[in-house]
Amino acid sequence: MTKDVSLATAASTRCVHQKDTSLALFGGDPTVPAGRVVLWPAAKRKHLKALANVVESGKYHRVNHPMVIELEKRLADWSGNWSVRAVGSGTAAIHVALDYYRNRGRRVVTSALNWPGAVGPIAISGLEPVFVDVEPDLAGVDEKMAASLIKPGDAATLITHLFGNNLLVPSLRFAARARGVAIIDDVCQSIGAAKDIVNGAYLESDALSLSGNGAKHLGAGELGFVLTRDPALIHHVDNVSLTSSSRCGDRIFSPNSKGYNYRPNVFSAAIANHRLKQLDRQLKKRRRNARFLWQEIGHLSGLLPLFDPADHQQSMLNLPLRLEPEKLGFLPGPTARDFIIKLLQAEGVPVAVWLTKPVFEYLPDICGQWSRTDFPNAMKILNTMFYVSEIAPPNDVEVMKLYAAAFQKVWAALPNLASKIPEIVSVA
Repeated sequence: MTKDVSLATAASTRCVHQKDTSLALFGGDPTVPAGRVVLWPAAKRKHLKALANVVESGKYHRVNHPMVIELEKRLADWSGNWSVRAVGSGTAAIHVALDYYRNRGRRVVTSALNWPGAVGPIAISGLEPVFVDVEPDLAGVDEKMAASLIKPGDAATLITHLFGNNLLVPSLRFAARARGVAIIDDVCQSIGAAKDIVNGAYLESDALSLSGNGAKHLGAGELGFVLTRDPALIHHVDNVSLTSSSRCGDRIFSPNSKGYNYRPNVFSAAIANHRLKQLDRQLKKRRRNARFLWQEIGHLSGLLPLFDPADHQQSMLNLPLRLEPEKLGFLPGPTARDFIIKLLQAEGVPVAVWLTKPVFEYLPDICGQWSRTDFPNAMKILNTMFYVSEIAPPNDVEVMKLYAAAFQKVWAALPNLASKIPEIVSVA
């Protein structure tokens, strides 16, 4: 049953209100006081100084702007392994990489639970997406299934790391290498995957795409990066994404340009450059907050992590979770999840639903070619997942304690709510 949780009937709501007024949704006091949570990107006065430096430079664009060059070098030094080019967005980074590898074949193997901005560039590059179901623990591509589908003559596999998770998927990478298929990692949500996370080694990958978007770790604005060890790909970035300027500063009109104009936003680059100096500290605090919060709520019935609690190199863009509705006395499907989110939001916890459909249903050019029934794991996750968003600093463990108290308060009330809202409860 998918009836909106606002749930049930007015009569049912009145019954709940009379039964339990401690819940904020029904008139109680919120657990998390208003104004207690700092929303990312957590703007600071120091960011004004970074922006002022761009203004004082007298130049608001150019790929060879000193701010862009400095940022690329700092990110290369931070990652320790890759050459870096800044572009307009994470989507642009994926597009440029696919454009470079598209002569290897026609198909790109990727997961059905994905971001439209990551998958859209496949068709834009004239390539054909091949979707694979996900595994249920990290919401990442099912590596065995993907490895079995990859064949010589494919262009690439696009491996998307969601929520800060690290997708090592060694058998998929081995299969791609053995068959001459390019490996592109979308780490827009998982900046830490650019580091040496594979037992001290780096991901076996041809290109990483990274985002500086305001919601991501660099929290800068519209900005992206291509990371690679391939000098020819670096040259390709310059060749296709610039039209009337070059890296050396000459004013030229390249005969090879495709006119993408994926130049980075210099103001965004200034903010990203500032944040990069504190990135390790930010990641440490995100991990500490997430670890503490999960320790406090991980025992709650029907609540599962959509991350690996044992992975201490996870980038923790947010805290992804999923429900087992039946263990809470609810019917399968998204209704229970949507109801619990309303309860938590009313308590002041910053929780939200991300995607609700497999990625191809967001893309009109390909949506009719695939069926959601072919991806049962993806659909189960889409119907039950949600995330806690504000785990980044300056929010600290004290804020996480408030989140945890709100979860515990809601879970304690669920049995009473289940008895009063039969429309979303499974038959005993």
